Amino acid sequence: MKSLSRTACAFLLLCFAGCKKGEDRKVIAVPPSSVAPAARTPGATMRPTAPVVDVEAAKALLTEDKLSRFATYQKEMLSVTSDAVGVGMQAYAKGGTDQKKFQGAMAADDRTNKVAAKSQDALAKSGLTQDEMIKLTHVVTRYYGRAYVLQDAANKLADLRKKIDEAKAKGKEPSVVDTAMEKAYSGQAAQLEATRKEFAAQYGEPALALMQKHEPEFFAINQKMMGAAMGAMMRKP
Repeated sequence: MKSLSRTACAFLLLCFAGCKKGEDRKVIAVPPSSVAPAARTPGATMRPTAPVVDVEAAKALLTEDKLSRFATYQKEMLSVTSDAVGVGMQAYAKGGTDQKKFQGAMAADDRTNKVAAKSQDALAKSGLTQDEMIKLTHVVTRYYGRAYVLQDAANKLADLRKKIDEAKAKGKEPSVVDTAMEKAYSGQAAQLEATRKEFAAQYGEPALALMQKHEPEFFAINQKMMGAAMGAMMRKP
């Protein structure tokens, strides 16, 4: 089974954002590719992509206040990440890439109301509107999800290079595994700066500076979200 990215978790949670407890439960997204593998059979229904968000509209939300509010929303939603992932996985098992069947399976799951209600509560506590949350999820989660993985690779690269240097200092050859992993992590770590430059080119240097300032906070959220998601994936449906 493929690993579940933070973006996958976020969009599964986003599935529930448009509905309130007791109302007709409609989903506004389906699992991204890291949750549900793409269809391989001819004629299979394709999943919709992430919502397109206007760059200028997103820029207006990339402020200290809005980002702090989004962190509050994300922290509140951590308690239902496991349920959201569980619903998404079970719905995919029943509906596959057929969006209508997938949505029907989600609507029939008792956990859907729980996650939807929590989303509404989290929005109230954060002070964000639903539209703001959706836009921030699209932009902010994509950045932090990728940056988290690449920063983790950079950290592991630093540890590996220290280990390799220590081996060489003792007159020993570094292990083949360590040298191979160093090469792999070097490639990933190099992408971190490219990711930041790409974000700055699209949203501006001030927005990037703000995102980097909040990296520790959102990386911690990411780690907890991933843990909850993996726990849900390990449990039997």
